[in-house]
Amino acid sequence: MITCVVPPPGAPVVELTLVGAGEPLIRLEKRLHCAAAGLGLRLALTLDKDPEARGIPYAQTPAVLADGVVVLSGLPRTEDIEAWLRQHSPHGKHA
Repeated sequence: MITCVVPPPGAPVVELTLVGAGEPLIRLEKRLHCAAAGLGLRLALTLDKDPEARGIPYAQTPAVLADGVVVLSGLPRTEDIEAWLRQHSPHGKHA
């Protein structure tokens, strides 16, 4: 079992929305938290289990939204999530 580092107290927070359901959603949530923690970030996740209400086909879930736009879908590797956070998070650019 892989464990994640714990972000330091007062770590910058990145707000994202996670859309989907079931085991894939749980797996992506864990990967997101591990990737963020690896960069010294914390996540504030909003969970939405109704992708179609957001116009996202179920086949494209789980999905991660930033400011209402799909930025990741499926089950990307933790390293790929870290790379995305590093590029797109103002706090992750220095990690």
